[in-house]
Order: sequence, then structure tokens, then C-alpha cells
Amino acid sequence: MDGYQEFLLSVKRDINCLSDQDRTVRRGAVVKLEKTLLSGGKAQASPEYVQKLFLEELHKPLFRMFADQGEKCREVSLSMTLRFTDLLPVSEVENVLPLLLAALLGRFRSQPFPEQSEELRLEALRVLSHLFDLCKERLNPFASDILDALSKALTDSCPDAKKECCEITKKVSQYFDAERVSRACSPLVASLLANLKHQQWKVRRATLESIGALLLQEAPMMDHMEDVLPHLNVLLNDRTPGVRQSLAETLERWLLKGLNFRVPSSNSFDDDGPEGFDKFEPRLLILLLGVASDEEAEQVGAVALGGLERVAVLKHEVLMKRAAKEREREEARRKAKEAREGNDGYMEQDGEAEERKKLKCQDPEVVAAFDYASVLPLLPEPFLAGRLPAPLTSTYVKMHLGNILPQVLGNITQWTTDIREAAARLLQVVLVIANRHIAPFLDAVLVHLYKAQADDDQKVSIISRSCASMVGVFLDSEMVLEVVGKHLGLKHEGGQRKGTSFDELWPQDKHGRQTTRTVQDVLSGVKNFAATTAESRRQVFIVLARLLHPTSGSSGSFRRPLTASEVKLALRFLEEGVRSELLPAVLAATEALLNAGQDACIDEWPRVFDLLLRMKSGEECNAKTVDANIEHLAQLLGRSQLQLYEQHLRSRLGDLLQGADAVLWEDTSPNRHILETLLRNSGAAVAEHVGSLMPVLARQASPEDASASARVDLLGLVHFLVNEEDEGLAEAIRANSLALLDGVLLPNCSWRPGQSNGKIRRGGMVCVHSLLRRHLVPPAVLNEVFVDLMPILKSCLDDSWSPDNRMIACLVLSCTLGDLQAEINGEQLREVYPELLKRLDDSNDKIRVAVCEALDVFFKCLPHNWSRTLFEYILRNLFVHLDDPNPEIQQGIYTVLQSAVHQDYQTFLKEAQSAAAKSSHPRLCEELVRLAESLQKASGEDVAAA
Repeated sequence: MDGYQEFLLSVKRDINCLSDQDRTVRRGAVVKLEKTLLSGGKAQASPEYVQKLFLEELHKPLFRMFADQGEKCREVSLSMTLRFTDLLPVSEVENVLPLLLAALLGRFRSQPFPEQSEELRLEALRVLSHLFDLCKERLNPFASDILDALSKALTDSCPDAKKECCEITKKVSQYFDAERVSRACSPLVASLLANLKHQQWKVRRATLESIGALLLQEAPMMDHMEDVLPHLNVLLNDRTPGVRQSLAETLERWLLKGLNFRVPSSNSFDDDGPEGFDKFEPRLLILLLGVASDEEAEQVGAVALGGLERVAVLKHEVLMKRAAKEREREEARRKAKEAREGNDGYMEQDGEAEERKKLKCQDPEVVAAFDYASVLPLLPEPFLAGRLPAPLTSTYVKMHLGNILPQVLGNITQWTTDIREAAARLLQVVLVIANRHIAPFLDAVLVHLYKAQADDDQKVSIISRSCASMVGVFLDSEMVLEVVGKHLGLKHEGGQRKGTSFDELWPQDKHGRQTTRTVQDVLSGVKNFAATTAESRRQVFIVLARLLHPTSGSSGSFRRPLTASEVKLALRFLEEGVRSELLPAVLAATEALLNAGQDACIDEWPRVFDLLLRMKSGEECNAKTVDANIEHLAQLLGRSQLQLYEQHLRSRLGDLLQGADAVLWEDTSPNRHILETLLRNSGAAVAEHVGSLMPVLARQASPEDASASARVDLLGLVHFLVNEEDEGLAEAIRANSLALLDGVLLPNCSWRPGQSNGKIRRGGMVCVHSLLRRHLVPPAVLNEVFVDLMPILKSCLDDSWSPDNRMIACLVLSCTLGDLQAEINGEQLREVYPELLKRLDDSNDKIRVAVCEALDVFFKCLPHNWSRTLFEYILRNLFVHLDDPNPEIQQGIYTVLQSAVHQDYQTFLKEAQSAAAKSSHPRLCEELVRLAESLQKASGEDVAAA
């Protein structure tokens, strides 16, 4: 008996026990065999005997133990199998592969898994992976079974098992025949795609890498890429940068591999679009660009950009090779034609085909390099770090712009915020890489930027404006302005044009909180877009500001100068948009125009100043921002702001006032606000225009047909001019005071029903008081208008609803009496005194004090021989109020009586003595009696002396 036979006899019983019905016996046998055959003890058999024993006696019962009821038996059998495969030559392992794979794959090929222990399922997968390392292509005949088993194993809940399956999938793509894999891997691809949503990022990354390896061959890619691509869009927003970085690497490998696939033969009868890899190339490219626009610029975006550059270089090399091959074919055809006879008509018949062939024979064109260094501050990440696109990269993206841009622009107006943000970032990257070659798509890009910059999400809005900045940098300004003019609904030579509106491009219905939008092809309508509503025009102007000056509103210093013709064209747009609801947007565009135009704006400064004046005259725009722009314009002209206002007043006031003395300005007209702003800021220069202003102010503030707001504004302007501390202006107002009072102020002080008219009347009286207080009405003029003024004063003094009106009337009356001391007559005073006496009983003590001041002036105006009866009546009323409990009123009446004593000493003395007997404060009356006696005595002495 030889040594092997003796060895066999020593282990034969243990081998037979592997099939025993008692699990304890089986477990003991398999453990003993493992120690005897594979452990490193002293009694270990020679490797030759062990290999022979495995192949002839042990492998079948050992493989059957994969399904043993005892977990220990299954564990040891898998461990022994793994070690036996290392001992055997590959050719011997190949002989037992059918049985081994059948037993091994059976543990996880059906669901629920026959192997209940996830640790043993993982071990079985490791055995399978080890078999790939050993057998490699020898496993190819079993591809269908292995792929089916992997598709089931990928549903395992154990993350380590999923990652092991992904590693095996990579080996499948490496060692299996591509056609065989393509036919059998549909279930595997489906299982892998399901794992792309796993909660562990390492599983997602491993799954993505395995899909990338599986589809790296031509047949699987062509057959299954259509199913995979929609799932990759989700990974663009994966929460883990490592997964997104892996996506960039996978897309790069696919593109590099796919560009080397053979070009399918063209079929002139099949017009279903590109075939082969060409139909996937733009979709893979847009995904790679999406990764390049990732928020993690260094870790993810830079990787994608590097991959894109390598793909672009390979694409150029492939096109060069194709052109060279095509030239070779053409040369061969030409020689064949020359060898044939009777082909005179052939060239004419196939002339168009010959032209196409010539194009194919030409080397691919490479776009000119763009000077990104000049616009580096405007570029987004990851370009800021110096990763500027190469000409080949721009060329490659330009080839596919027709396929890329519709998808990007469509997503920028989608419902979900994540999609819109990603699309906005992607548009940034596409614009940078394509630079000036975005021009054919300018209409579509601008229309979507109008829509996106008004997005509810701030990030989308900011990125969209940044995109507009880059469009303004990359493209010719005149071309951009022409397109914007068309979008504003303006023809090049003037007039309006109709077009498609936002509501027509993105139709939607709102029912309560629910909004329904109809999905349709937007790009077909952008060529005819026109901003018809105020909101859409506002959006156009906001984007126009960035197109004119890319860093408008930021701290950047980049500027691309505009020409004079471009400034004129832009000004026309801004002038068309000067409406109250658009002013803030127009201000931003005007600021951008000044920053970009600089010296080119000098010749057009009156038009620019008109715009700024309109913005300053309203409340819609920030006054400081407007003033800053006016200061900028003044600096360009080398003047001060005051000089600008003065010159503009002299040159443009006539145009502003033309016809305004006869035709009422509409409420929507900005003329009133412009006039007010111009006059308030022009200083002393207003004086020379006061005369021409009066008829205009009278017409525009007419109580008959002017609106309440217009009248209030103009009265405010009059009040400002009257109170200006400028001698020249004061003199001009004094010279035109009669026109001001008769035409503007007194008509607006007259009583009319309505609350707004009460406010206007009060404003008019305030203006009259300011005129009189500053002595801007000559006595002769005041005397002339007294007849009209007195009924107004009476009405205001009797206004029981408004203490303010009564107060201001008292002040006006006091000033009037003071200025008319030499001009007023007794009859006029007879009209005044009853009104003053009535106000002594006013409910407001402040008004009573003011009336005392007016009465004081009244007595100074009385002629010497005025009616004694009326004088007695007035004195009796005054002495009654001398007993008022308010000390301030007492003092005011006392001062009035001191002035009254000079009118008639005897009458005053009589009334004072009579009042002293009845007064609660006889001391004051006695003081007045002594004053009257002393004055009378002095007067008598003077007369006697005379």
C-alpha cells in the first residue's frame, strides 16, 4: 500500500461522516478534516496528497456542506474551500468550477436567501471574488449564473455584502465577454441602480464605481446606458462630496472610452437621430458639467473640470484621425475614378455629396483662445483658482451647446429649488467655457435669466445675475443691447412691437394655494419674447444693469467701456422705462450705464440727468444712491452738483414748462415731481425763473381740476421757495407776490368740502403766513388782496373742527395787520375785530394767546378818531378776559390793554375804573387806571404847553 492509500484510509471515515445525519458528527468531522488537511500541525499531510484527496474524494461532500443545517459546518466548509483553491493549480480549480459555483451561488441566488447568516453570505461572496482572482476569464462560461446571483446578492441588507458585490462586478467587467455580459446584466444593473440610494455613502460610491466599470465596455454601455443616466442626475445633489467626485471620475472614463468606439455606419433611411455613442455623449457631457459646477469647487468641481479637459483633448484627436482617414478614402476614390472612363456627368450629379465629403476631410476647427485673465474677478469657482478653460475645452462644449442649453435653461425654471440652483450653477460653468460662442443662443439665455433673477430662492437670483454679468462680458455690447431692445418691445428705429410674454411662455393657473403650470417647449417662443407687463420689464432692466456693467452693485473694479452709440441706445431703453414702478430697476441700470460708459456719457449728460432727476423726485428710489450717481455724473463733467442743477434748470426748464400754464399735467406724469426736485436743488438760480413759474403753479394747483396730491406737492414747493435764505430769490418772490397770492395760494385757501381740501387749505395758509412773516408781500399788494383774504381768514377762524386752521389764521391776521399799519383803514378794521374777539373764547388756550398778539397789533393799527362805541365794546370784552384763570391769558390781555390805552385815554379810564370795581383781580385794573391817568395827564400838560 502506497503512502496516499495510507493517508486516504486515515481520513476516509471523517469524509464519510460529512454525510452523516447527525449534525454533531458532521461538525466534528469537518473540523477534524480542516485541522488534518489545512492546519499547520505536525501531522499535516503533504500538499500533493491533500490536492488529490480534494479532487477525488472531498470536494463533492465539502460543497454539499455549504447548505448544511449547522452554521459551523457551513462556515468551516467555506473556509476550507477558499484555502483549497489556493493550493490547487488553476487548471484543477477549473475542473471543479461547475460544482463549486452551483453550490456557492445557490446560497444567495434565490430569495429569501437560503443562507440566513449575513456573515456567511459575505464569506461566500469573498470566495466568489477569490475565484475571479484565480480563474479570471475561465469563469466566462458561467457569466449568466454569476450575474444573476450578483443581482440577488445586491439586495442583501448587509452593507459589506453590497460593497463586496460591487468589487465582484468590477471583475466581471474585466474578465467576462462584453456581449455575454450585455445580454445577461439587466437584473444586475437594476440592482446596482437601486443601491445608488443607499443611506451609507461608501455603498453609494462603491455602487457607482461598479456601474462605471460594468458599462465601460461598448456592448453594455450601448444596451444599458439609457437606464443608468436618469439615476445619475440624482447623484449630482448627493450629500457626500466623495460620491460626487466619484461620479466625475466615472463620467470621464465613460467619455474617454466611448470616444474610441467605432463610428456606426450611417443609414440615410433612418432619421431617428444619432446612433452609437453619439446619442449618449451630450448627456454624459451635461452631467460632467453639472459636477464641474458643484459647490465643493476644490474637491469635486476641479476634478470634473480636469476630466472635461482630457475628454476635450481626446475628442480633438479622434476628429483629427477621422478627418485623416476620410482624406485617405477620398484619395482612393479619386484614383479609382481616374482609372474609370465615362464618368463625365458623375461629378455634377453628386456635387452636394462632394461638398459634404470635403467638409469631412477638413481638420476640426479649434476656437480662438479667450482672454479670461481680463475678466478673472467675474468668474465663479472653480475657475477663480486659475483653472481657465482651454480652447479645446471651449471647442468641445461649443459642439454640444445645442443639446446642452435647452436642458439647462429648462431646469432653471423648474419647480424644486434644488433643481433650479443646480441649473443656475451649471449655466455659469457653461457660459464661462463657451464664452463668446453663446451668441447664437442669446435670446433664450436672456429670457430665462429675466425669469430666474426674480426667483424666490436668493441663491438662484444671485447666480442668475452673475450669469448676466458674464454674458455682458463675453458678447459684443451692441449685439446684446439690440436683443434687449427687442425684449423690451422696441423696434430699432422706434415704436412698439408685440411679442410673446412670460405668461405665454410659462402658462400657469392659481386656485387658492395651488399653482398648476403647463409644461411646454419654451425655446420655440423666446425668439418672439417681449416684456409687456411692468413686472417683466422690471426684470429686464435688472438684468440690463448687469449686462452693461458686470460688477454693478459689487465691490469689483472691472469695467468694459461702452461706445457713444451704445450709450445712446441704452439711454433710449431707460427713457422708455421711466415709470414709478420701474424706477428702482431703471436706477440700477442707469448706475451701470454711468460706470460702464464713463466719458461716453458726457455728451448725453442732460438725458442721464433727466433720468436721475426723475428718480430723485419720487420716493421709490434710495435718495442717497441717486445723489451718488448725480455726483458721479458731475465728476465726469468736472462740475459740482449745484452747477449741474443750475445749468439743467436754465436749459431744460423751458421745455418742462411748455404748455403747463394751460394744460393740466396728469397724475401719472412725472413733470410735477421733476419740477419740484429741480427747483429744490438749484439754489439761487431759481430766482430768474420765478416769473415764468407763477402761471404754471397757478394752473397745476388749480382747485377746480387738479388732484389733491398735486396741490399738496406744489404748496410744499412754494413753502420751500418762500423760506429759502437767498436774497435774490426773496426779491423775485416779492416782485411776483401778487401773482403768487391771487393765482396759487388764496384759491387753495378757500373752503371746499372734503377732508383733503381741509389739509390743502391749512397748507395754503402756512404758505401765506411764511410770506407775511418774511415780509415778502409789499403793503400795497397786501392791501389789494385784503378783500379776498378776509373771507378766507374768517372761514378759518370759525373752523370749529380744526384748531390748526384757527391758529394759523390768527398768525396770518396778526402779520397782515402788522404789515398794513400804514395802509389799513377803519372799515377794514371793523371787519377784523369781531373775529378776534370771538377767538378769545376759543377752547384752545394757545389760540387765545395768539389772538392776544393779534389784538395787540390791531390796536396799533387803529386810526385816532375810530368809533368810540366800538372801542368801548372791545374794552369791556377785554376786561372780562383779564379775569381769566390762566396766567398766560391774563398777561396777554394785560399787554393788549396797555396798547389800547393810547387810543382814547378818557374812554379807557372810564372802562378800567368800572372793571376794577367788579374784577376778581383789581390789582391789574388799578395798574391800568394809573397808566391811563398818567398818560392823560401827560397829554394834557403837552396840550397846555402848546
